[in-house]
Amino acid sequence: MTRLDRNFFCIPNGIGKCKHYTLSLQCMKSFSKTWREKLVYLASMLLNKAINRGKDIKAFTPKHILCIRQDEIGDMCYSLHVFTMLKQQFPDAKITLLCKPAAITLLNNNPNITHLTSNFGDLIHTYDIMIDLRGTWRSILFSLTHWPKVRLDRATVRFANSKAGKHTHEVLTNLQVVEPIIDKQNRNTSPQIFTSKPDKKKAEDFLIDNNIGAFVLLHIGARKTLRKWNQFAQLATYLKKQKNLNIVFTGDKYEVREIKKLQSTLAFETYSIAGFFNLTELSALAAMSKLYVGNESGPLHIAAVSGAKCIGLYGPGEPYVFYPWGNKSEVIHPILECNPCNQIHCVHPENPCINRIMLSEVIEKVERLLY
Repeated sequence: MTRLDRNFFCIPNGIGKCKHYTLSLQCMKSFSKTWREKLVYLASMLLNKAINRGKDIKAFTPKHILCIRQDEIGDMCYSLHVFTMLKQQFPDAKITLLCKPAAITLLNNNPNITHLTSNFGDLIHTYDIMIDLRGTWRSILFSLTHWPKVRLDRATVRFANSKAGKHTHEVLTNLQVVEPIIDKQNRNTSPQIFTSKPDKKKAEDFLIDNNIGAFVLLHIGARKTLRKWNQFAQLATYLKKQKNLNIVFTGDKYEVREIKKLQSTLAFETYSIAGFFNLTELSALAAMSKLYVGNESGPLHIAAVSGAKCIGLYGPGEPYVFYPWGNKSEVIHPILECNPCNQIHCVHPENPCINRIMLSEVIEKVERLLY
């Protein structure tokens, strides 16, 4: 999800809010990037108008539908209901999804998707409907050269929402993208991850082999350093000593060292699935947990969609739009005057927003969700 979603045609908050109110080189780079992204959105909107002009877009019965979601794991989690709606609306259509390689394991078991790829070169059909859930120059070029009968995109929806002063959650935004072609009875806001029997068995075997009873999943990592909370060791100690919960750390293979370092500071045994579980296996394990606590990152959204009770720890991210979805989730989010920022160059390096989250606040949320 991009920062330009906050206000479609507004100067980003980073500009003019650097220390001493001077324009730093970092802010200028952020400004340039934001306007490049806005040009992509503008091009996508104009292309939609050209393709859909004068058409009753609900009149088509498509044979082939292409969805493009070249984004991160969390973004994909909150797009999953789109594929369900499309399959319910067009049961005979073949649905192709183009996504990033990292997201493929999240979709492998999804019965609504006919073909899954991360390569534009694999797209060989003439697509009746194209749905661009992200918007890049590459996806726009593909639409231009393969001119579908109908095209729907995120840019048009985000522009309309921003113009109306709305900051819509990602789940609802993705519903709005496809709403023009979906009958009311087929619309839903319940993303679903499909786990297999082997996924569930691996999760169960992990718990049995390690003699793990009631447990909490903790994710200490995040793609951006400014999203990383610094008190997970204290939280793990509280959960173990006061709540008698086993601690299981999750993460990818790049977070193994960071997790081991934290584990070495604890005076009790903990467990880690980092680099050992894929995304659907994590979903299966999250559904078995008593609680999930993590920074704003893909695993948080996997856990939320899987039905786990979640506490999301947020720093520089935009409020509400990307909070964990569902009524089992709680969020702690100190919102400063510089929010949202580019999540790279902090104007409060001595005390970034994520570290303003107090351990006592997290414990309060734990107590609320566990009882």
